[in-house]
Order: sequence, then C-alpha cells, then structure tokens
Amino acid sequence: MTDKLVLPATKGRDVVNFIERCCVHGEGDFYGRPFILDEWQKKILFELYETKPDGSRKYREALIGLPKGNGKSAIISCVGLFELIGAGVTSPLVAMAGASKEQAGLVFNTMRAMCENSPILSKFTETYEHEIHLKGKPGRAYRVSADFKTAEGGRNSTFIADEIHEWSNERLERMHYVMANNTAKRQDGLVLNITTAGYDKNTLAGRMYQRGKKKQSGEVTDDNEFYFHWLEAEPTDDPNDPEVWKRVNPAIQNGWWQLDNLKRRHKSLPINEFTRYHLNTWTRTRDDSWLPDGVWHEQGTDSLQFDQDLPMYLGVDMALKHDSVAVAQVQERDGFFYTTCRIWLPGQDSIQYSEIEQHIIDLNTQYDVKEVAYDPAFFERSAQELIDRNVNMVEFPQSGKMMIPACGNAYDLIIARKIKHPNYETFTDQVLSAVQRQTDQGWRLSKGKSKRKIDACIAMVMALDRATAPKGESEAEVGIYEW
Repeated sequence: MTDKLVLPATKGRDVVNFIERCCVHGEGDFYGRPFILDEWQKKILFELYETKPDGSRKYREALIGLPKGNGKSAIISCVGLFELIGAGVTSPLVAMAGASKEQAGLVFNTMRAMCENSPILSKFTETYEHEIHLKGKPGRAYRVSADFKTAEGGRNSTFIADEIHEWSNERLERMHYVMANNTAKRQDGLVLNITTAGYDKNTLAGRMYQRGKKKQSGEVTDDNEFYFHWLEAEPTDDPNDPEVWKRVNPAIQNGWWQLDNLKRRHKSLPINEFTRYHLNTWTRTRDDSWLPDGVWHEQGTDSLQFDQDLPMYLGVDMALKHDSVAVAQVQERDGFFYTTCRIWLPGQDSIQYSEIEQHIIDLNTQYDVKEVAYDPAFFERSAQELIDRNVNMVEFPQSGKMMIPACGNAYDLIIARKIKHPNYETFTDQVLSAVQRQTDQGWRLSKGKSKRKIDACIAMVMALDRATAPKGESEAEVGIYEW
C-alpha cells in the first residue's frame, strides 16, 4: 500500500481564492483585470500561510525577496487586503511603511486602487487619502507616518515593510523595531518584509537575509516562526546570460515581464546594478570594488584543509565593542596560499579577549604557526599574554607604509588566482566589502562610506604579507616600523 502524500496545513487556499475572486489590478497594463495568480505566486502564499496543528499561524515574520519587475508590490498589496478584509481578524489594523513617505505609499496606493476598482472590495471598504476603512465595523489599513513615534503603543495585526534594503539608518531600524513589536502584541500578528537585494549586508535587510540563508542551509534549526523566500542568481551564474534572467525572473515565463525589456535594462545599467535589480544578488557598486567581479568566488572550495607540518601565518584584526574581530590563517602549499578566517561578530556584549587568545593558542598548538601579525594599538595586552604562552607575536601597525604594500600584495595574489579559501559567506562578504582608498603613497583598503565590516579582509591581508615576506626577516625587523 502506497502512503498518501500529506501536505502541510495552510490557509493559502483561502488567500488565493480571496485574491482571484475579489482583487483587480489597480494600475499598469493590466488595469481593471481580475488578479489571476501564477503558480509560483500561489506557492509563496501556500508556504507563507502554513498553520500549526491548532490552526494558528506558523510564520509570524517573513522576508520575501524578488527581482524588480516581478510584481512584489501587487501581490503584497493583495496580502494586505486579505489581512484587512478576508482573514477574519477582529479589528484588523494593517500598517505599511517604507524608507520614505513615497515608498510607504506604493503598497498603500495599490491597495486603495484595488478597493476603488473592484466591485466586491468597494462594497466593504471606504478609501481616503492615507487610510482604508472597513464599512460598518472597526478595521483599517494605513500608511505609517515618517514620525513613527506616534505609532508607539499601537497594536497592528499586520505590518508590511517595503524595500527594506533601503532601511539603512538607525531611525528606520528603530521604526521597524517599534512596528514589529506592536505587531507581536496581537494574536497571530504578521510582520511581512519585502525587498530586492541591496549593497550592504550589515543592515536590517542584510541581517535578515543572512538569517534566512542560515535557516535555509540548516545551520539554524530553531527559527521556526520566520519564513524566508529569496529568488536570486547563484554566484557561479553568468549575469549576461538570458537563460539566467529567465530562471530568476518568473514573471518573464508568465508574460508579466518581457525579456526584451530586460535586454534594454542590461544595456543601459552597469552590470552590478543590473545584477542587483534584476538578479536579486547582493552586490557592490563598480566604483567601490577592490576586486574584479567573480575573481574571489572562482577560488573558493567546499573542502579546505591545512597541513600540520607546514608553516602557518596568522593575522589578527582586533577592535572594540562595536566592530567584528577576525583571526586569519594562511599557509602556502603547492604554489597556492590557503586561507580561512575565524570571525567574531559584535553583539550586545563586548567581545571576550580571552576567547580570541584561546583560539590563537589552539592554532599554535595544532599547527606550525611561525608568526601572528597584530596591531599593537588594540591587541597589546593580549599579545603579551600570548608571548608568555610561547606564541611568536609580530607587531604590524595598520599604518599606510605597512598596509599599502600589504594590500597590493594580497591583490596581486588574488588576481593571479593563487588563493584557496572556503565557501564561507561571512568571510567572503567581508573580503568583498573592502574598497580602495587612495592616499598620497598609494591605495589601501577601507570600509569607504558604508557600515560594512572588513576585519576578516584586513586580517587576511596581514597574514598574507607575513607568509610572503623574505624568510630571513625577523620579528624585530618587522616591529621597528614607527610611521
């Protein structure tokens, strides 16, 4: 006897029926037509509205990431209307917010247009400039004011945050915290975040994306109330290949988005911008990049091993409470430089020096560590502790005359495809987040104007410099630099 396939319990069918029966396109080429969902859209809704055995919502928070042109705003507007009208919520309060008043208005305006143009929805709603009210009973949808302090203490049943990759400052992050906290007070409240990829993963959207990737990979197994759906090109995909475009943009396959339009966008945009907008890949501007596109990824491997009998060099980039800390390893073998990095990310508490020290001691015990390069400005006390434990510490002040040639050395090795590194996302992100900063003496690596963390990159640069230095150069000779 063949077991029957048991599908997860979901209210997705109710959502799909509501949308296709009640909603119409409020703008664009499909204006006034019934909203008929594609299969990929139905799949998202069925997953988003999965339920627990008691019938309550499985996911209380969600991040949905799609390339531009695939109807994010339209489908999310439909979800907002379902939560207002069709979900059976007592006194529903649906809030929409964006990085600007204009952005916040996009989803709201689409919802309002749907209500005004749908024969069914118009029977149940009254529309105003900034609000949609239910007729004859409590319930409304509204656009969040820029002065979000007025929302403190509110009780939203649904909070929709649009294009959160643009929520890149403390005020906007605070607004998200306040609105999400308000929503958590409601039974079965839903926080729905929608976006396209951005530049900086050290942002609200970037951290949420990394949270989703960890859940997706199985690295995190207890984040059960978070729904993650992200459609993106793979690092190995050719961004110039129309077949990749079609795979990542389902709206092309269903006629909502024309391939010819993407071809025109491909010609008119810098490739990094095209990749971000239309392949939904986190990227950096072309002007910022210290490495050509793809060269770092080409040298990644899923299995990186070090030889216990060969010399190893470490680099430490130590910082204070609000920055990350990195210890990079470098070992030369068979003409290649093998490198990886242990990274401590900042939290509410200060990073424990003792933990970094113990990690270095463990590496020194396991491998033939010749040198540990460090900046005495931040690591002097720990360096003395490690020296007392027979670790060979080498001062490496992060001055221009030290770092400029070290950065150039690292660049040359990477360009020459002489690096082997693990496919470790945080390490890769910090390496690729570094930018070139020009000085009178030459260029060195910097964060630029972003909040990106590059500590792992700096630690690797230091370790590579020591691994490639003339072997007769002593610790004393390195430590005399006073720039």
